[in-house]
Amino acid sequence: TAQQRGLDAMLATGFMAEAAMRASRLCGRVTLRRLLPELRGTCVSAVPQRTRLGVANYKAVSIQQPRGFCAAVAATDDAEVVKRKKRLLWRAKSRGWLELDVLMGTFTEKYIWDFDESKLDLLEEVLELENPDLFKWFTAQVDVPEEILKENEVMKMMMEYVKSDHSGEFNIK
Repeated sequence: TAQQRGLDAMLATGFMAEAAMRASRLCGRVTLRRLLPELRGTCVSAVPQRTRLGVANYKAVSIQQPRGFCAAVAATDDAEVVKRKKRLLWRAKSRGWLELDVLMGTFTEKYIWDFDESKLDLLEEVLELENPDLFKWFTAQVDVPEEILKENEVMKMMMEYVKSDHSGEFNIK
């Protein structure tokens, strides 16, 4: 229709707010996203305005693009992988022992976004180990069993991370 072509022209020139206001006046909030598929995923607020005759007119107040809540997330990751990474990150940061929370949490926060599925599986294996064993390994009271270091690349990375000097990375006062 002519109305649709006019709205498309506004969108092409970057006048999204004006297009939303005009569309909301023409067809209301429900049909707005159907008429303007470019607005899918955006938040469009429309406030009804009463006229002298009692007829409701809609005025678009704002258009906001969807906000990403994690800047480190790559666009190619699908939602399930991102959910799994966030769950593993939470588990690493909340083990119940402050020392392990700090060491494992900062390691995981630094490297998890680059891990593929196989490394996520290995990280999950590390997170399932017992706190006393991990603490003894990290503080070099006991050596890490060789079979764990050979089979689990993430555990090897974590041990190298623990042994390296990263005192500037901690914000605990």
